[in-house]
Amino acid sequence: MPYALIVLAASIALTGVYVFVTEASYWSKALVTALLLVSFAWRYGLFLRVALGVFLALYFTYLKARWEHD
Repeated sequence: MPYALIVLAASIALTGVYVFVTEASYWSKALVTALLLVSFAWRYGLFLRVALGVFLALYFTYLKARWEHD
């Protein structure tokens, strides 16, 4: 199974949720979007997409934990 497609779909989905749903600042939304776009042009973009996906997954876990705590 092409695992790169899983990383691709997850990173695009998590970036979309981050940009359109969260209340993050505009510069951080622009940074995440720029990192995703740069990952398509860079030779080692797969690693950047993996890192972006892990970061966003941890960020959403943090937000969920804060929301449940209140």
